[in-house]
Amino acid sequence: MQLLQCIVIVDDERSVRRGLTNLLQSEGYVTRAFESAEALLTDSSGLHDAALFIIDVELQGMSGFELFKELVKRLENPPGIIISGNGDENMLWYAMSLGALAFMQKPIDIDLLCEYIRQEFQSRGICP
Repeated sequence: MQLLQCIVIVDDERSVRRGLTNLLQSEGYVTRAFESAEALLTDSSGLHDAALFIIDVELQGMSGFELFKELVKRLENPPGIIISGNGDENMLWYAMSLGALAFMQKPIDIDLLCEYIRQEFQSRGICP
């Protein structure tokens, strides 16, 4: 069932949402994109259909870290990749301490992103 492969992208930059959506769909994944944490949190299907979250740290309103902490409260072990255009080593360690699969700097290394997704989906028996 394709919904098991749904990757949710949360980024307030339209170009990033579009770029990641196009890339991941070309790799065979279903995507849903949200411009804010609040938009995702009010969409129950967006939350429960997601197999993986890609979340920008710097969002308007609730931050990406706050969103990920909320996802951890609501969902069991939500797999997430945290991204940032202004990240540093402290952000990396914080993301990992929250349970994120990875922390990636923008511009995103597409090959590495796809590898993280493949590894996570393979470990859970989900294939595109």
